[in-house]
Amino acid sequence: MKQTKRHRTGFTSFLILAVTITALVLLGIALYEHESLEQRFEVIINILKRIDDAIARLETPGEIILCIFALYIAKCQLAIPLSALCVISGMVFPLGPALALNALFIFFFFTVKYVEGTFLGGGWTGMILNIDKLRFVRDWIHFKGNGNPYVLAVTRLVPIIPVGMVSKYYGSMRYDFVYYSLLSMLGFAPRLFIYTKLGTSYTNPFSVTFITTLMIIVAFSGFSTLIFNIFYGVRSRQMTQTLLIYSEKDKYKIVL
Repeated sequence: MKQTKRHRTGFTSFLILAVTITALVLLGIALYEHESLEQRFEVIINILKRIDDAIARLETPGEIILCIFALYIAKCQLAIPLSALCVISGMVFPLGPALALNALFIFFFFTVKYVEGTFLGGGWTGMILNIDKLRFVRDWIHFKGNGNPYVLAVTRLVPIIPVGMVSKYYGSMRYDFVYYSLLSMLGFAPRLFIYTKLGTSYTNPFSVTFITTLMIIVAFSGFSTLIFNIFYGVRSRQMTQTLLIYSEKDKYKIVL
């Protein structure tokens, strides 16, 4: 079992690393050839610019903000990626106002999910963490019953971890809301900036800024996922090695 888990973790890590490096190489080639790509796809770039100009003339800024806020409200119950919402704001507004709007609306989303957890419990996260093999993760998150601040901040950084599920679970633990808010926004800040910056450059997907930002997103997502997978694999093996199961014949035995 020990070798099987180690093999599984190693294969997953290799797969994540291979996909990340492949994507970075392809984006690096696109970055090197960005001038020829801009000329080859000039028609697409012009269409995107016209779309951007049309969006800017559609509604007043207040109405656009309400529409974006409505998407964030929908996100509270629908599987809409926060990254997409950040990109949309960057597409419509300059970087500064878009960052401010996204930060405000993301704080609203974190608050809603925290309140849901307070009244409705941890939801799917609580049920998953009650599985015997994952109880060490639950104990690690609870951190002596007070909630682990490091886990909260890190889960905001790693893109593969659903932020809504984590928010509900910390709400169910009645974790201090002020610390919850500060750690959540601090942990999500790098992703907030990168996604919003990507949206401001969408009119030219072959520009240096757009490709570089996309490379940062791929590298950040890939390597953070890789580190999380390795860390989880190590902790899982450690807990498996020390797990004691009582039996009728022996007082206890160590499961390897």
